[in-house]
Amino acid sequence: MPSIFVDTDNTDFSDKLFKGTKAGALSTKAENKMQAKVEGIIDKTAGFTRNKSDKQPKGYAIRLEVSKIEKADGKTKCTLSGSIVRYPPEVNKKGAVGEIMVSTGMQSKAIADGTSDGAVLDCIESTAEDLITKSIPYMRKDFLNR
Repeated sequence: MPSIFVDTDNTDFSDKLFKGTKAGALSTKAENKMQAKVEGIIDKTAGFTRNKSDKQPKGYAIRLEVSKIEKADGKTKCTLSGSIVRYPPEVNKKGAVGEIMVSTGMQSKAIADGTSDGAVLDCIESTAEDLITKSIPYMRKDFLNR
């Protein structure tokens, strides 16, 4: 079976794959943490690649977003939500070209000690790792049906 492509390009400002807006002043750092974690896990997972090629144009994009950051009692709590969509966009049931969802409503929560910027970013990184790890089996299963 060919490698499964995973798009991690977060440079399209109007259609970001990783959104950290709710992290406030840390939004760019949060997006970079999520992207780096996804890329690192994809790079280490057999059967997956981030290298797009003409031979393997089908794959997935993982969308992650910081949903909530809460600092209280010396702890930082964070929630990330996410989804997996097919790449590239396909013709949907309505006949329009758009994203076909593989998994929606993914969510992960974590708690980090401290309330510093570092604690916030550690919390985000941990939740991103949880979500991408859970995404691998969904992509493998869906890829077999494409």
